[in-house]
Amino acid sequence: MMNQRLSELNRNERPVFHLTPERGWMNDPNGFSRYDGKYHLFYQAYQDSVQWGPTRWAHVVSEDLISWERLPDALVPDQDYDIGGCFSGTALTCEDGRHMLMYTGFRPDPEDTQGRGLQTQCIAFGDGRTYEKYDGNPVITGAMLPDGGDPREFRDPKIWREADGTFRAVMANYNRIHGAQILLFQSPDGLKWEFMNVLADGAGKPGWMWECPDFFSLDGKQVLLAGTMGDVDSICRIGTYDSEQGIFHEHSWQSTEQGFDFYAGQTVQTPDGRRVLIGWMQNPQTAEHREIDLPINGQMSIPRELQILDGKLLQKPVTELNGYRTDEVTCRNVKLDTDEEVRLDGIAGRTVDMEIRVEPADRYELFQVRFAKDAEHYTEFTYEPELSVATLDRSHAGPGKTKLTKAQTAVRDRSGRLDIRILLDRLSAEVFINDGEQVMSAVIYTDRHAEDITFYVKGTAVMNIAKYRIKENK
Repeated sequence: MMNQRLSELNRNERPVFHLTPERGWMNDPNGFSRYDGKYHLFYQAYQDSVQWGPTRWAHVVSEDLISWERLPDALVPDQDYDIGGCFSGTALTCEDGRHMLMYTGFRPDPEDTQGRGLQTQCIAFGDGRTYEKYDGNPVITGAMLPDGGDPREFRDPKIWREADGTFRAVMANYNRIHGAQILLFQSPDGLKWEFMNVLADGAGKPGWMWECPDFFSLDGKQVLLAGTMGDVDSICRIGTYDSEQGIFHEHSWQSTEQGFDFYAGQTVQTPDGRRVLIGWMQNPQTAEHREIDLPINGQMSIPRELQILDGKLLQKPVTELNGYRTDEVTCRNVKLDTDEEVRLDGIAGRTVDMEIRVEPADRYELFQVRFAKDAEHYTEFTYEPELSVATLDRSHAGPGKTKLTKAQTAVRDRSGRLDIRILLDRLSAEVFINDGEQVMSAVIYTDRHAEDITFYVKGTAVMNIAKYRIKENK
């Protein structure tokens, strides 16, 4: 019988505009795709606990990437090859109209002293609501790996169609000799596969294993995203792709996220051509170590529109979120020159979309905004213009904080001018810096009644604010 503690979270406690599990555990987004006129998102779920367990693919759909409708689970671990869990993967639409899922099946190996098992790649087909696994599963096994490839660290296929109609897929693998690598496979029909190439390896990059790769074109470049195990990061590699030879030429790389909590990102292309990214807003090293008792564990980031500008990846909250803004409060030309925290009328709340511009009136050494604040708790964003450094600090957030309490990132020097957009929901904060040049995300479990927002400047500065409440239903 289900533990009573795992009943649905009270609606007044649940995040308003971030997707959460109905109950229990959530991790990686899966199968983020456009099918039959709607956005489909699946995710790793284990409903019987707030800790990780044999995962299934939970399923939600949306017309606008903000409001999600729950559908029956699409995949459950019920076959020999996936009895330990239906791990992460992706989706596409077939020529015959079927929705095709490609995922990793996990089968425990009791003889493995590290508690690992065999990981193989599998297929399922469906109509957007119900799905059936392919009789010929698994379609890719460890026997097809290149020399040194570990069949127990082999997962997370990203599948797509080439212009000639053939199928390609990249997936994560650990090589016993070379470390992390992303492998490229090809198929004439999506069912019969062969190894093509090592698309990328981890030489000189963070992480002993890369997970959940995504591979797509954007603004004339080719982008490879992956989560990096061991370094608590998500990496973005930008370059070009020779599809005929299956070769990726990297030009540059960067971290996808500068905060604490973003992993396993996956993208979809909208009908109007935007590339949109969503990620598990959690840290895999701390997700199971909480100091708070809630019946859910996990949430998704706000979907983010991607752009490449001057060789760098930019991220902004998806445009559709603007349709959920209400109760606008603006404060113009607010001069900050006191040595105390400043509160402004109407600037408060825990379901907030807030845009802030701060500029020096003369000069300032430090700017701070504190949110999710009460008499004892707060989370703090700090910018130091002379160092061009931003810091997100949740060490005073109260219950549920983890050992990861401060994150810092370099910010482009703009002579003291800073633009930030803060999305504050009941269990999280996401800070977008200078039109998405950096993003800092944090899960926070501060009591939902902590709604104060304050500002502080060391020196003199002028601030403009536009603040909105995000409503639950459009």
